[in-house]
This record gives sequence, C-alpha cells and structure tokens, in this order.
Amino acid sequence: MKSPIFIFSLPRAGSTLLQRILMSHKNISSISEPWILLPQIYATKNKGTLSEYSSLTSQVGINDFIENLPNKKESYINAQRKFLIELYSMQCQNNEKYFLDKTPRYYLIIDEIVELFPNAKFIFLFRNPVQVFASIVNTWGKGRFRNIISTYDDLIKGTKRLSEAYLKHKEISYSLQYEDLILNLNEKLSEISNYLDIPLQKGLETNFSSQDTIGALGDSTGVEKYNSISQEGLIGWKKVFNSFYRKRIIYSL
Repeated sequence: MKSPIFIFSLPRAGSTLLQRILMSHKNISSISEPWILLPQIYATKNKGTLSEYSSLTSQVGINDFIENLPNKKESYINAQRKFLIELYSMQCQNNEKYFLDKTPRYYLIIDEIVELFPNAKFIFLFRNPVQVFASIVNTWGKGRFRNIISTYDDLIKGTKRLSEAYLKHKEISYSLQYEDLILNLNEKLSEISNYLDIPLQKGLETNFSSQDTIGALGDSTGVEKYNSISQEGLIGWKKVFNSFYRKRIIYSL
C-alpha cells in the first residue's frame, strides 16, 4: 500500500456510494467505517471522551510519556503512523495501491489526520445540509424528528468544521459535490483518478453495486436500496420538509 485515502464528509452525505464506487477500482481497498483514528487521536486530548479507566487521567499519562521520547511529539507521530500504515496495509489483501478510510466523524479530527498522514489523499465530499438532514430523518429517525437529537452536532458543527478544514487544506485535497457525483459521474471519476494518480478504470459506475463494504457500520440502507446511481437523493428532501412546521425547522438551524 502506498498511502491511505480519506473521504471527509458529513454522515448521510453520500460517502458510502463514493466509497463503493472507488473500491471497485483494482487499486483501492476498503471496508465499512474503520473509526480507528478517532481513539488514536483523542488519546492525547483532554476533552471529547469518557471511559471507565478515566480518559482525562490517561491523556495526562500519555502526554507525559510523549514528552520523554527522543523527539517528543514527532517520535510519537512517526511510530503511530507506522502502526496505522501496517494495519491499513493488511486490509489490502490484493496488493492494492491505496486503502480508503471512510469514517464520517473524522470531520472532528481532519487537521490531526493531515498531520499524521501528510502524503495521503484527501477527498472532501460536500452535500447540501438540507439533503443531509432529510436523509438523517428518513433513515436514523424513521421519518420522525424527535429521534435524531443526537445528530445536531453533525449538521451544525460538522458542516462548519468540514468547510473550514477544506479551506485550510484545499491545496492538497480534492473537493466533490454530491450533486456532481450523481449528475456528472464519469467526469468526476476522471478527475478523481487523476488526483489519485491511477488509471481510469471502466465499469466503476456499474460494478460498485457488487461491492461489499464488510462491517457493522456504514449505510446499509443505501446498499440494500440502490444498485445503480439514483437522483432520488437530490429531490427526496422535499418529501421530508413538506409542511410549514418542518420548513421552519430548516430556517431555525
């Protein structure tokens, strides 16, 4: 494996579709949502985690340990990178060039990921937040708003963090709009292939339907429902926000 690919997006933004299309390429391996970098990076943070063993005390000990390494943080990051590269490489069982890590809540740690993997490839996938909200209501909320209170941070903080991180790292990243993925797929696949420095492979737009992301996480709804590129996600929000009350919710965000 040469280096990882990271898809940065909000949850319910089309990242599973993009993941399955890209992992159809012979040079790209991927599985579900690894989440592996979140505990790794939060291990040194003094907020954002809770644990039985006291994560607050733990981060003090880990940071003390880092301060006693020969080159302090640099030594720690280099060792951490080697460890993670080895794990990613073991997922590339057919000697693929890239392992693709698609974990939506990585929007919380984009800066740290770029620092950890400066030579990686970063694809920022943006989708209209109203469409994201509608998809959350339909899937996680089963059509009800009261069931999705825990996703507030994804919609509000996530949108802001994703945009700010892209502006900060756009010189080394590739930006993609969900609408363009759906409406201009072949053109965008050509651009992504150029960015990844791999040949454009025929059949990605159809072969993705046979890709199994393997794992408990990810968009099982979309995997089961769609075996071809659909424009339904571009207009489905209208069915969710179909009343005066529901439209007011959008304006209040």
